[in-house]
Amino acid sequence: MADALDRIARWRADPGAVQGCPVCGTPGVEIIDRSARPYSEWYVLKCAACGLDASLHIPLPGPATY
Repeated sequence: MADALDRIARWRADPGAVQGCPVCGTPGVEIIDRSARPYSEWYVLKCAACGLDASLHIPLPGPATY
């Protein structure tokens, strides 16, 4: 989980950079952002080398109500 979050953070900082798979380490993991901000972040991670096909959900607090 920590490796996946690290790859996502690096990808968000530089979407054009090639990221390694958090499972097998092979470069070229595909990261797809399917987030529904401001309520949650959803990412799909796919790796052709090891067959990784996982979704990662990060809940967010949502918009502030005053």
